[in-house]
Amino acid sequence: MPHGTIGDDPILDIILWKKRRFSEKADRLIEEIVNLGGQSELERTFILFSAPLQQFEDPLQGIRDRLYSEAKERGWAV
Repeated sequence: MPHGTIGDDPILDIILWKKRRFSEKADRLIEEIVNLGGQSELERTFILFSAPLQQFEDPLQGIRDRLYSEAKERGWAV
């Protein structure tokens, strides 16, 4: 199945197309979360299309920090 096009999905826009969708910080956190294996958690936790930016940057940071710590504990080279 081919990937969608730019604008179809904010996560794909950030990861695949390298297009900014939110803020630089939020996009970076989303990319790190996906790279740490947290895409499904990200999709379950946030409705990225409707939340004001200020309301999801802090929780994104929390998810990223937790996934990073868990990855280090499992021996990932992060």
